[in-house]
Amino acid sequence: MTYNKTFNLNPSDIDVIEHSLRKELSIRSDEYQGSGKRENAEEVESLKQGISEITELIGKIHNQKIWFAGDPAKPWVPKG
Repeated sequence: MTYNKTFNLNPSDIDVIEHSLRKELSIRSDEYQGSGKRENAEEVESLKQGISEITELIGKIHNQKIWFAGDPAKPWVPKG
């Protein structure tokens, strides 16, 4: 099986994905903070792994964004 290496997503689509990931990260972080009451080490480790994976994915999205300078005289000029 081969993977699709290009996707046709607009900035709004990416915002929805990023927002959803941050919501899921918040849910899992809250669960992890209350995990001291859990006796199942595998469940706690699974939460940690999920938090790590989501954080890395949010970072990948962030690093692929093109940031623009806020100069009104030159709108939409990518930062150096």
